[in-house]
Amino acid sequence: MAHSSNRDRIARAAEEARLGDLEKAAKRAAKKAPAAARPKRVVKPVRMKIVWEACSPSGVTVKTFAYPDKALAEAATESLSRSTGHQHILRAAKVPMD
Repeated sequence: MAHSSNRDRIARAAEEARLGDLEKAAKRAAKKAPAAARPKRVVKPVRMKIVWEACSPSGVTVKTFAYPDKALAEAATESLSRSTGHQHILRAAKVPMD
């Protein structure tokens, strides 16, 4: 069993440290490499319109009316309230255009 000299041990330790530094630098370079750039997906905006909804006391839509027909919607809401005995409400809601 041969003993290695102090100079050999120092040289071996320096070589291992140099190789370790090279491996770390390679890992950092691999992490910093940007991924393949994909084009961003453009979300097409959905056009919305406002409608009148006659709703039951629990908030369930009973009837839907076009926005210009507000008077008709109010009359239908009053009629529903009188016929059922429960207060129905009229609210504006945004819905996607057809």
